[in-house]
Amino acid sequence: MTVTGRHDQVWVGIDAGKAHHWAVGVNASGEKVFSRKVVNGEDEILALIVAACEMANEVRWAVDICGRASALLLALLIANGQSVVYVPGRTVNRMSGAYRGEGKTDAKDALVIADTARMRRDFTPLSLPDETVANLQLLTAHRADLIADRVRLINR
Repeated sequence: MTVTGRHDQVWVGIDAGKAHHWAVGVNASGEKVFSRKVVNGEDEILALIVAACEMANEVRWAVDICGRASALLLALLIANGQSVVYVPGRTVNRMSGAYRGEGKTDAKDALVIADTARMRRDFTPLSLPDETVANLQLLTAHRADLIADRVRLINR
């Protein structure tokens, strides 16, 4: 079931992966408001942030991995002023038994992450030092310049 419209609060759970992430948003009642696959790339992640922020007055993000697989995701969320918490994988594993369905899927895990973050307020918030954010912004801008140069070269 997908609920549409604007909400006061939305919790977005992200099951992070190397090539792609799965994001599920739930409202204050625990109803799913969206579910989608997001390629682990800057444009797709920024589009997810914009879509979630347009959906609610306040968006809270939760991830199950805070390592290399989710580094770009976390950097973009934090650089865009979003609050992110870490939900340990062990908690997700234990909580998933309370949800319908026997299989382990990315969408189910993302739903469990979002709903768990909605119900519990004791998870560790994630942040990046200001220097790290600045370095990532420089690297991202440099990468965008290199890509633009390559496109111009190919088009010639």
